[in-house]
Amino acid sequence: MIDIHTHLLPDFDDGPANLDETREMLELAEKDGTRAIVITPHILDYGDYERQDEIFEKFEQVKEVARKDGRKLRLYLGGEIYLLPDIQPVYPFSTLNNNGKTILFEFSMREIPEFAPNKIFDWIMEGYQPILAHPERFLPILKNPRYAFKFAQMGVGLQINAGSVVGVFGEKIRRLAFSLIEHRMAHIVASDGHNTNSRSISLKEARQRVEERFGKKVAWVLFEENPRRAVEGEPLLREDPIPFEDYSQKPSRWDLIKRRLGLGKKEE
Repeated sequence: MIDIHTHLLPDFDDGPANLDETREMLELAEKDGTRAIVITPHILDYGDYERQDEIFEKFEQVKEVARKDGRKLRLYLGGEIYLLPDIQPVYPFSTLNNNGKTILFEFSMREIPEFAPNKIFDWIMEGYQPILAHPERFLPILKNPRYAFKFAQMGVGLQINAGSVVGVFGEKIRRLAFSLIEHRMAHIVASDGHNTNSRSISLKEARQRVEERFGKKVAWVLFEENPRRAVEGEPLLREDPIPFEDYSQKPSRWDLIKRRLGLGKKEE
């Protein structure tokens, strides 16, 4: 298996606190059946881009630990890019494995920025392959999964978390993760591993559950083939997404108050 979304740099973001914890995560991943890992530190603002030298230094530390421990893991560098209006993927870790194609990105868990569709469309027109990290955990998509359909229609790859598949984040998110797979809107499963406990780097259990429900071919695409393509900058295997039924919901009291005060727009 190939894991395209992990936080393994020691003492950098909200991943491992030190190199010893990174070492434990590498051991767990290899024992679990992972053969290649993309390390994707959070790039939350322009200040994180200025930490380029630190990112490269810590990446070399991780590779050296893996070498000394005899790990056969292939390690690559990338980033989990927070979507900003004028962010440009011009740094070596802006794309996975510096392939100049695949951008792993995220935005706020609570809202989809108004500028997001245009920004993502521009990336696609420029020849990039954007992949949205953990869409099943975003509140707007939980409320209205048709947003995921719109992203998939645009050509965005959707990467769901292994923890979501096994229920780490709750039943609603687990159901949505399976629903995205069922509706051909999930293209990759990755660990989004942060530690050895609550946010594990494990993929094995999630793969088993996907195989049980959707078969070995689907699991192969989600855990092996499409992750490989993402790392190498090749187009993802994808089928036409199946539209969701009407997920419109009665607005909450808070939504009605916001509309009266002009604080938000009604979801389309």
